[in-house]
Amino acid sequence: MSESASEPVNESVSEPVSESASESAPSTTQPAPPALLIGVRLSAAGEAGELFADAKAIEAAGADSLWVDAVDGDPYVVLAALAAVTWRVRLVARGAPTDVAARETCANLARGRLVVAEESEERWTESAFPASRVAWDELRNASTAAGVTGVVLPNDPRLIDLLRNPDIIEARDDLKLSFG
Repeated sequence: MSESASEPVNESVSEPVSESASESAPSTTQPAPPALLIGVRLSAAGEAGELFADAKAIEAAGADSLWVDAVDGDPYVVLAALAAVTWRVRLVARGAPTDVAARETCANLARGRLVVAEESEERWTESAFPASRVAWDELRNASTAAGVTGVVLPNDPRLIDLLRNPDIIEARDDLKLSFG
């Protein structure tokens, strides 16, 4: 995937709004658009303990979902393991095999948090990790304007700071306190 392009992950078709419905209720304020959700793509390659620690930290930082692709192995196995160390985040399998038994076992262990990307009605876009806070703001604004549900980012050491401080742009006055 190129760093400048976003690839749609899953798209849904929205129903047209009838003119009579929009005319019958005059609105003085526009409702705020739904918050852009952040999903994080994890890879099963590497140390299992590190994968579990990353999943817990990403969940604590406020991500909506953890994504595992079939290219990394059986997503149901990885997500079932992640279900044991997380409690809130949605667990998304993408490109998962049609193994009904594995899916049902994972769904049971995930306690209702398992989502199969191809069956979801939500629209997600996948992007490379933003190079800067300005790029992060541009990605969020473009994604919101495009009406997508969320953005899937790869796991990155800078991700936790980005999730916890989404609106801070390069000015980190809190870090200057350590200089005295």
